[in-house]
Amino acid sequence: MMPAATRLKWAVVGWASGFLGSLVAAVAVVAVQGVDPEELALSALFLLQIPLWLGLLGTPLLARTRGLSWSEQMGWRMRPVDAPLGIAVGVLLQLVLLPLLYLPILEVFDDLDVEGPARDLVGLAEAPAEIAALVLMTVIAAPLTEEVFFRGLLQGALRDRFGPIGAVALSSLAFAAVHFQVVQFPALLVIGIAHSLLVLATGRIGAALWSHLAFNAVTVIALTA
Repeated sequence: MMPAATRLKWAVVGWASGFLGSLVAAVAVVAVQGVDPEELALSALFLLQIPLWLGLLGTPLLARTRGLSWSEQMGWRMRPVDAPLGIAVGVLLQLVLLPLLYLPILEVFDDLDVEGPARDLVGLAEAPAEIAALVLMTVIAAPLTEEVFFRGLLQGALRDRFGPIGAVALSSLAFAAVHFQVVQFPALLVIGIAHSLLVLATGRIGAALWSHLAFNAVTVIALTA
């Protein structure tokens, strides 16, 4: 079993290496192609996510060879109830809770474009191969890597170091902050808290993974319909 302090070090190294890898790759692609970062094709954006995914998922996989228990310390388990529970939470977050959250915010800042980043990304998918890449990137890869890292590795270590309340708060803040989206920060924070509480209540990340998948799937469906 790996100590909490060691798992936190792995988490820092994993996220930093993934982020820096994607950043270096993005700079290289922009320099070679000579295009504005906002004009990159979906295929390029997909490839630029790979270093980040490797950092988020590869780190706990490597740590597993050094004593990290995925089952006990990360909650890497799933039961049949996790799918319907998680899907229900994901749909509820997307269609009910987040719209209610932004009602007072949009009353004050009525020019905020909350759906802008997601709409721009979905708008890049036109051909069938691009739609398939979009689904793979947003509905499968992102939920899997982020839940394993933030709710598994990070929250598990924080729980053992600071207790359940501190783990929920700190892992949710980290999840929201590292997306670097100011307008979407409140939504990301609420999503992080909801998924952290699912893990805390069930003792595993299965329901949180299904919730993340359902949340992103609803976004893609709504913006492509």
